[in-house]
Formats: sequence, structure tokens, C-alpha cells
Amino acid sequence: MSLNKHDVWADLVYALDQLERPPEIRPHDIHSRLTDAADLDAQPDEEFHKRLLQIGLLSGSYSKAMGRAKTKIAHEAVEKGLKALLIDSGLPRKQVRRGREGHELHLLLADVQQHSPTAFNELERCFNGTIQYLERVTSLQHNTNIVDYFQEHGKAKVFEVSRYESLEGRDNDAWGMIGLVYLEVIRALISLLLGQTSRDVDSRIEEKARKAILAASKLDPAWDAAEWVNRGPVRPRLEDGECLNNKVLYAAVRRCERDSRRNAIHYWG
Repeated sequence: MSLNKHDVWADLVYALDQLERPPEIRPHDIHSRLTDAADLDAQPDEEFHKRLLQIGLLSGSYSKAMGRAKTKIAHEAVEKGLKALLIDSGLPRKQVRRGREGHELHLLLADVQQHSPTAFNELERCFNGTIQYLERVTSLQHNTNIVDYFQEHGKAKVFEVSRYESLEGRDNDAWGMIGLVYLEVIRALISLLLGQTSRDVDSRIEEKARKAILAASKLDPAWDAAEWVNRGPVRPRLEDGECLNNKVLYAAVRRCERDSRRNAIHYWG
């Protein structure tokens, strides 16, 4: 039976949609609901403090549950995408890792590196771009490569803990990947399944920023926005602060922040 890449593609797109979609119920909503149900104003001091503590614990637990659910969805999507690449490369299904080993993302990545080096190179390129982006927009440094990162954060234990932590407790050595890394790897896998060249985070920011600048050019018709855009890559110049004293560029950056559903572009703005 041949691989139905369309079905795998759909699974990955659905997972990406779930990870990026704002939650219908937020931790703040849970806190408000619990507070309303507790009727705190009507309680004596001892019961007031008891219920207030419980509200805090339950609200915190709900936030953790959201994190676990996202980790499980993301880990499973990356696993499925890597396995699909291996099957599509001609590797017999029986040789694609199954059971607990099938949840070990670093082992699957090593298999992709061996059996589909072109796909591996694309994943590595998008991963490197994501790490560089994170180093620009945060104060943290992530000096790592995709193999080491998957080795540390792609263990089967990460997937298992995300499913069963509420019953079995947390293993502090089983933390998943940074959320944006999950998202960008899934994006790359989606493109690879369709035989397309994956677009890294910087290329998407560049395209969005260029379009936003040209759209905002009407704010100052005397300034030649097209000429400025055509000088070269716009993202580095915007990050250097050129937008601070130019109302067109400033409006464009704010538009990227306001309009984009995509997390990396939103937070870059």
C-alpha cells in the first residue's frame, strides 16, 4: 500500500492549526469561572482562604494541561511527518521505527538523514533559521544544531509525559521543544510532503514586511516606499531601527504584529 501523503499532510496542517489557534477557554476564563462558583464574598475567613487557594491551584493546573496537550499534538505531528518522509523515500514500512522507538524523534531524524538527505537538509535549514530568529528576539542564546536538539528534546519520554503526567507526575528530564521550533519543523514537513521547498521564518517575515510597507506607503506619498523596499532585504533594516522615525515603516511593522496569525511574524513585529 502506497503512502497517502494527502492524508498525512492534512493531519499535519490540522495539528498546526490547533497549535496556533487561540484557545476557546483561557486560564483567565477558568479562574473567573471558579471564582464565580466559589462565591468568595459569602465565605467566612477560613473558607475564603481555602477556596482561594484551590482556585489558584486549579487555574495553574489548567495552564499546565494546555501545555501538555500542545506538546503531545506537536510531538505526534513531527513523528508522523518524519515517518512519512521515510516511507516516501522507499524505506519499507516494517523498517520505520514502531512501538516506543517510534516516538524517539532523534532516531527518526537520523533515519531521515540517512535515507532522505535532501529532506534532512531542508529540515536543518528551517531549524537553523528558527534558532537564529529566537536569538534575535529573545535574550537567550541557543547554540545548538538540529541533531543535538532532537536528541535532548525529542525523546519518547516527552510524548509519554505529556499524555500521562496528570496520572504519573512529571519527569523533569522530559521537556519538549520550544513551541516555535515545533511549529517551524511541522511547517517544513508540510512543504516536504508536497514536494515543495519549505519557507523558513525569515523568508515569511520578509515577504509579510515588504507587502505591509507597500500597503502603508499611502501614509506618506512623498516618500518612495518602493525604492526603499528594492534596496535589499527589509527585515534587517527594520530591526536596526529605521522604522522608528518613519511613519510608513512604523505602521508596516505594527500591521505585521496586528494582522498575522503566525506566531513568529506576530512576535517579530
